[in-house]
Amino acid sequence: MMNKEKFCIMLLEIYCEKFHQKRVIFHKGLNVVLGTEIGDNSIGKSTFLLIVDFVLGGDTYSSSNDIIQNVGQHDIFFTFSGDGENYYFARNNIEKNIVWKCNKDYGKITRLDIADYRNWLNSYYKLDLPSLNFRDAVGRYIRVYGKENCNEKRPLSYVNGEKPKKAKYALLKLFNFYSIIEDVAKQAALSSDRLKAYKKAQALAYIDKIGKREYERNVKEISKLESELSCLSDNLEKGLLDCDAVISEKALNIKSDLSKARRMRSNIVSKLKSISDNYSYEFSLSKESIEELKRFFPDANIDEIAKIENFHNQISQVFKEELQELHRQLTLELSDINHLIEQYEAELKDLIQNPNLSKNILRKHAELLKEIDRLKCLNERFIQLEQLKENKVSDEKRLREIEIEQFTIMANQINAAMEQINDSIYSGKANAPLISFEKDSYNFFTPNDTGTGRSYKGLIVFDLAVASLTKLPLIVHDSIVLKQIADDALERILSLYMACGKQVIISLDKQTSYSNDATNMLINNKILELGPNGNELFGKSWG
Repeated sequence: MMNKEKFCIMLLEIYCEKFHQKRVIFHKGLNVVLGTEIGDNSIGKSTFLLIVDFVLGGDTYSSSNDIIQNVGQHDIFFTFSGDGENYYFARNNIEKNIVWKCNKDYGKITRLDIADYRNWLNSYYKLDLPSLNFRDAVGRYIRVYGKENCNEKRPLSYVNGEKPKKAKYALLKLFNFYSIIEDVAKQAALSSDRLKAYKKAQALAYIDKIGKREYERNVKEISKLESELSCLSDNLEKGLLDCDAVISEKALNIKSDLSKARRMRSNIVSKLKSISDNYSYEFSLSKESIEELKRFFPDANIDEIAKIENFHNQISQVFKEELQELHRQLTLELSDINHLIEQYEAELKDLIQNPNLSKNILRKHAELLKEIDRLKCLNERFIQLEQLKENKVSDEKRLREIEIEQFTIMANQINAAMEQINDSIYSGKANAPLISFEKDSYNFFTPNDTGTGRSYKGLIVFDLAVASLTKLPLIVHDSIVLKQIADDALERILSLYMACGKQVIISLDKQTSYSNDATNMLINNKILELGPNGNELFGKSWG
């Protein structure tokens, strides 16, 4: 089931002053980087494909020490074409986190952060898949020596050591199946976080913690206390049958509030007395005190002392005004608190005057209610914890069920597409690869076939199947993936590349050693031909 839809969005050109062939023009369908007839190495085939990855937002090329040592710092210029318009950019192998928007002559205009550029690529290629970034979608299918994603048994891996769970979720997102389970996944994560938070609060003693045995003991104790409370009510006189929790609690609460109010009143009265004492103090320098001062200190400057005394009187006036204002405020507060005390005393008097409500009965009634309430609160904590545990298990089970369903649907689609593509290559005479998904991993294999060539064939078939079923815009396959394929199978694979409806970029050598049709397809779709003796990608070899 190959995608026959014609595309108009593609990589159009890569240009670099350091290249032997400075400008490389791409086209729709298959694009071939050719090596030599004898398969010379170290001429730049894989390096050029890493540059393709580089212009698509990858970082492997910029991390190549031999490029830095032998070529040095340089700009890679490139053009995308789509929707009748060309887009021009530049990226430097050293300043890898910057991409420049350019004019058609590659004059740098606007500086972009690499993250913004990748977002632009995501929009340009119209991926726009929930929770999936451009590199996670495309980088996995740019299989080049040096990128660590050419393992024929782990087709989903981006890099060596990536957890299979992360890789399989990236594929699920590429198929746009993840959005179906995203909300359930968020709810499962929320339930897990709530349980962790609750347990931590208990560990820090912010919330009471009890076990099942204590919960059961509390249930029995609550039943016992409620029986006592019922007996207390039954033994009261008929007029006390309305003596419920509100009445008894109110009597004790009024006494507590009354005590607080009286303490507040005492505090205010004490402050008022202090203000009155300070307010009555006067700064004065009497005639008698002056005479007394002269007698002991005949040389004292009486005028200066008078000035100081005058200053003290002025300060005293300001001080008195402030005290007067504070006295007014406290007097108002005292009036309010006296009114509140009178109200509490009246309410308490009404309750105490009830001949049927003795203080002991009220206290006993309140104590029983408080203990019952305390035990119920403790048990509520146990119930809440058990409910959080149940929610976590339930949400995780629901998430697992939806995941299994979505991964099964995706596996069925991929396996059906791989079988059809495999039959196109081998005319139904070879087993197709299969993929299946486990909880945190996946399996990829070809039944009854472990040969190296067939294993790499499975990798190619997988990529073609994914391209036919998703928005994946392009495939890049290095010669390390293709050179293990048998000649007759390679010819059909090249035909599938050309017909898949996506831009495909490959590297290969020994082109005339294949069938005539395969050779013609490689030569007719050539975009770059590399060789030794100055025909390397950068015009020299350092291998």
